[in-house]
Amino acid sequence: MQVTVTEAARRKQIVDAAIEVIADLGYAKTSFARIVERAGLSSTRLISYHFADKNDLMMAVLITSVGTLDELLDARLEGRTGRAEMLRAYIEVRVELLRTHAKHLRAITEVADNHRAEDGSAMFAPLLTDFRVGRMERQLRQGQREGVFAEFDPAVMANTISSAIEGAARSGLPLDGYGRELADLFDRATRSAQ
Repeated sequence: MQVTVTEAARRKQIVDAAIEVIADLGYAKTSFARIVERAGLSSTRLISYHFADKNDLMMAVLITSVGTLDELLDARLEGRTGRAEMLRAYIEVRVELLRTHAKHLRAITEVADNHRAEDGSAMFAPLLTDFRVGRMERQLRQGQREGVFAEFDPAVMANTISSAIEGAARSGLPLDGYGRELADLFDRATRSAQ
């Protein structure tokens, strides 16, 4: 089924409003009525027309949010080929995103942590895990194979880096320079002595 330009614009309007509501109120307080109000729509039926169900809308929220952040990360990593340089850029841009795209980050976490499948499991938890640590873990493993990074457990290091980045938002410290300091710290922690 081909989507018209008008339908695509309406879907985007709904998804953008859903991201805002989830980020501002949290997943538990998000409803179709609040999304409609934020989007300036006339009825919740418009959401039902454009999305099969709540799962479909939440998947669109995640795809949009993760896609937006991945585009920004990819743009900052473009042209960087050294693993240490890539790790540094990744950490710095992830901290920067806490300031520039906090709503997208919060929406990802809220949906992934709280949207449940019929069996009660967190439906999108694997997506959140890959977003938080998957890419970084793969880079660390590759850097170890290339001899750039020291021996350590890449999964533990990726989780530690991710936790440090997320802690920046809760620290109360100015984010300017925070990413650079974290990048310096993890550069020293991961570098091979060679």
